[in-house]
Amino acid sequence: MKTRGEKSFIKLPFFAAKFYDNLTNVKGVNLAFEEIAEFLGKAKDLRKILDIGTGPGRLLSEINKRNHTLELYGLDISSSMVDLAKNNLKGLNVDLRTGNITKTDYAVNYFDCIVCSGSFYLWDKPIEGLDEVYRILKPGRTAFLFESNRNYDKNELNNRLRNNLKTYNLFRKTLSKYFLRKQLKMTYSITDIEELIKQSKFSANYKIDQIELGNLPIWLMIGLHK
Repeated sequence: MKTRGEKSFIKLPFFAAKFYDNLTNVKGVNLAFEEIAEFLGKAKDLRKILDIGTGPGRLLSEINKRNHTLELYGLDISSSMVDLAKNNLKGLNVDLRTGNITKTDYAVNYFDCIVCSGSFYLWDKPIEGLDEVYRILKPGRTAFLFESNRNYDKNELNNRLRNNLKTYNLFRKTLSKYFLRKQLKMTYSITDIEELIKQSKFSANYKIDQIELGNLPIWLMIGLHK
């Protein structure tokens, strides 16, 4: 089966995970995590939150800064990323696991909120993944996918990206732009995402909003309500 990227992340060595963490530790990405954490902080009656594709754990760290009482969970397909997240989140009570969202060990109706930021486009089996999100999400609750998409203004993106990276050296600017362009070539259109959701158990109850995160106009907030 052709992979959208999962296989490369499964085999990711630890040094590459650290490189990714360093590469993405830039103004725009960090601001995006802060904004997502602020948004989640406004939700009521939350106890258990799962971050899918948690990577180095920076979103979980931002969520914890705003609410120390939450039970935080992180899932990533890369064992190297999970090991790195454990280092980065040392001292915090976080349940971090290596695994694929298409099949997890979490109980039915377990989470008050599930979030995923910028990795849905890499799922090899997105419909199966969405159905598993449905299974482990509590009734009456919403999962939020913050996802890049193809429906954006290229000139506006270039201007915003230039501003976000203006304080960094040429090497960092070049790499950051390269990996973002690579992501945007692979990412879905809004129509693509709607077609996937309509084949899942969330087909009757979803909402897609175009938003900005980290000063970039490329994002969607996909609300999946159970």
